[in-house]
Amino acid sequence: MSSPARDAQKETLHEYSGTSSDRRSLLFRLLLPATGGSAVALLDLSASGTPDILHAIGPLPPGLQKAATGRIILSSEQKRNGDTPFSCPLPDDFSLIGCPVRTSSSDGKSGLFLVALCPPGGRFSATAGRALQDVADELANDTAEHPGKSSLPDREESLRVLHQFIERTGKLSRRAVFSLIHLNLDHLSLINDRYGWDTADLILAEMIRRLKTVLPEGCFLSSSGGGHFMVLTPPGTTAVTTRSLVNAILQISSTPVSLDMGAIPFSISAGWSVYPQDAGDANQLILAARAALTEANRTGGGHERRANAELTNDYAITSNLEKDLLKAVEDDALFLKWMPIVDTASQKIVGHEALLRWTRPGHGEVAPNLFIRYAEEVGMIEALDSWSLRNACLAALRWPTPLRVCVNVSPVWLVNERLAPLVDTVLAETGLPPGRLQVELSECRPFGPSDIAFRELSRVRALGVRLAIDDFGAGYSSLERLRIYPLDQIKLDRAFVQYLGEDMRADEIMYAILSLARSLNITCCAKGVETEHQMALLDANGCEEVQGYLLGAPVRDSHVPHLAQA
Repeated sequence: MSSPARDAQKETLHEYSGTSSDRRSLLFRLLLPATGGSAVALLDLSASGTPDILHAIGPLPPGLQKAATGRIILSSEQKRNGDTPFSCPLPDDFSLIGCPVRTSSSDGKSGLFLVALCPPGGRFSATAGRALQDVADELANDTAEHPGKSSLPDREESLRVLHQFIERTGKLSRRAVFSLIHLNLDHLSLINDRYGWDTADLILAEMIRRLKTVLPEGCFLSSSGGGHFMVLTPPGTTAVTTRSLVNAILQISSTPVSLDMGAIPFSISAGWSVYPQDAGDANQLILAARAALTEANRTGGGHERRANAELTNDYAITSNLEKDLLKAVEDDALFLKWMPIVDTASQKIVGHEALLRWTRPGHGEVAPNLFIRYAEEVGMIEALDSWSLRNACLAALRWPTPLRVCVNVSPVWLVNERLAPLVDTVLAETGLPPGRLQVELSECRPFGPSDIAFRELSRVRALGVRLAIDDFGAGYSSLERLRIYPLDQIKLDRAFVQYLGEDMRADEIMYAILSLARSLNITCCAKGVETEHQMALLDANGCEEVQGYLLGAPVRDSHVPHLAQA
């Protein structure tokens, strides 16, 4: 009985026309008139005898990728005389001429064949054989110079085949699904830096070889460049089956690549989306898979993620964010909201935390964690931090009461040893007394080498500015940072505060942190306080300052009443 999966696989023809090399694409295009054929292809028959199309231009016969066709080609090549091209008839009355592409394989034989094809009634030119041999020799030289490179269909061809999959899936009697898997070789730039480009090419070639061994029949594999690949599963492949395939793909990196210099480990990350559940057209399906891959990469190498609406939406927002964010900085279109900080003993406001916000034209207010994370990834965070620090200090000068102003900055300033010069410059430009400024660095970000971070934080502290670690307990090496760095305050992450009075373990952790801070002469500020019970517990156990919606929500206008309180 017929099934959507089998029907779709029968109808899906992979007529590859793109190449990953402009030069090779030009050679193939010139071969068409030189041979008189309707198509030219580079075939690999080295594995199972079934032709694997590496590069092609022009319409290919449907049966070219069948094992029977591979046997015909191999048999004809074995009977050829000398260096002359071989020829053979193919199913559907096509005819073929070809020659091997000699490589530096150990047995002296080649599994690569450059072929030209003619449809029924067509005729090859008299110079076809010579033209094929010349290009085959050039391809052999290219392979010898770059033995690690393996050619696959490119982005343009991938998109064409993706449209074919969507079109043929929609015509099935029952709605069948298929998946797009976006893969990348993790840490490619690091591999290039450590081992060199040639070694990276060899690893990529071995990755492709292993990929082909686990991909089921009917899959389409292409390269996007830069260590990125795309796999299309045959229509009828469910999400459950795709996840199994993705896990099998990730497992191909479990064995290191053996090279002359030794075994080199590698890993693969994957993001995948399912048509039509995750996206209804080709562009959205690609976008969804890229979004999933981006999320997989954030968790380190060797991970996979399936697309969902939230990931895709966030990726769509950030994919074109850089230009708008740069313009926002240049046009002074960012703004600050203010969160009051309250002394637990006196119940008076002692300071305000500046929270950076941005309303993006056409999109509304963008979630701060989204655009700040993006700014860190693309190297824009210093521009945002400079804007925040300068404008927060200027705003604080207008307050009726000289309260403390707290500003978050990224720890990337520490690695570059540029935080102290920035703070010094801003204080000089604005005239804000140093004692009113508190610089806060999130515990959720790496600080870089501890000696460099200590040196830079000491310089900031020497200016008379207070230092605080934000999101304490939710990031990197908290206790070690308390030991090393010259801190004035730790700001307790809201993850501890929200369970106070409800979870005994949360209570005990909070008590221990407060006790430790007192012994080190460091004050504590608890974030996310939302209930009177939480407030009472923190006050009873010596937490000096608190902030949260119980005490005041973030506000934009710096002249609202709570800013005037002392």
